[in-house]
Amino acid sequence: MLAPAACGGGGGGGDDDGDDDAVDAATPDEPDAPNVPSEVVVSGETQTVQGTDAVALAGATVEAFDDLGGAALATTTSGSGGAYSLTVPTGGGPVDGYFRGRSAGLLDTYLYPPADVTEDTTGVTLLLVSGSTLSSLTSLAGATYDPGKGFIALIVADAAGNPVTGATVTIVPAGTARVIYSSGGFPSGSATATDASGTVYIANTNTGAVTVDATAGGTAFQELTFEARAGALTTTVLIP
Repeated sequence: MLAPAACGGGGGGGDDDGDDDAVDAATPDEPDAPNVPSEVVVSGETQTVQGTDAVALAGATVEAFDDLGGAALATTTSGSGGAYSLTVPTGGGPVDGYFRGRSAGLLDTYLYPPADVTEDTTGVTLLLVSGSTLSSLTSLAGATYDPGKGFIALIVADAAGNPVTGATVTIVPAGTARVIYSSGGFPSGSATATDASGTVYIANTNTGAVTVDATAGGTAFQELTFEARAGALTTTVLIP
């Protein structure tokens, strides 16, 4: 119903508002990437939700930020079919940051990739939704959406990028957060682990730095730390 997507790069990120609450993703040190080009191209589509379907969204602003905050590294606008292409300067090194999608009448979406961006990446979807959509998703699980809190949508995936069934997800600080697993394509108030879609929603999170993690059988996943914002949707992918 609402499936997040994240490109194969970027762990943590900062807040473009200049606040001192920006954090890096808590991922293991990665090997040096001496061959990172001076700029990388990230492309994909901006979408929104109509009924239960995701449809192309034209005219959305797409921006890339690094974890230091400040001005956007790159900005573009999606075309008539929702397609966008963003050329991001790297300074010759991995980009540790996030992407933001923005469109009038919809909530901002912040996409935190699961690893640093080091190369051209395609198929990166930014899904922008309304507050009423998040309210509906939360209510399907028997909870009430609080627009003053954060809302996270994530996928638990294996090393090949395939969704993982049977994973459980935790968030720290737990606060008032409600972890909601998808079941049969819809949020469930009774499911206790991921279904074949690997999709998890976390409603009413604390704002500011939060850390999410997953486990599935004997598989440990990399925990990610990022910024949850009130009245916005944050998406990411958890990988081993």
